[in-house]
Amino acid sequence: MGWHWRISQEHCTGCGICADLCPHDAISMPREAPLPKSGPEPCTGCMICVEECPFDAIDVSEASHAPHPENPALKL
Repeated sequence: MGWHWRISQEHCTGCGICADLCPHDAISMPREAPLPKSGPEPCTGCMICVEECPFDAIDVSEASHAPHPENPALKL
């Protein structure tokens, strides 16, 4: 089972600290984007982004194989 990160739109300021600190390139922060995006590599669950975010705006959890709530064809 893999890992999945989520951003709280309420708390994220778009500072990019999570993307800068992710040692696995699982998070990217495009200049034109207001929030971080998925990077080229999968999340490994190291939790560095969670520990270092000064705004408590990111959460990492084990990805389930349950259907995505908005698109059942996708898996979380």
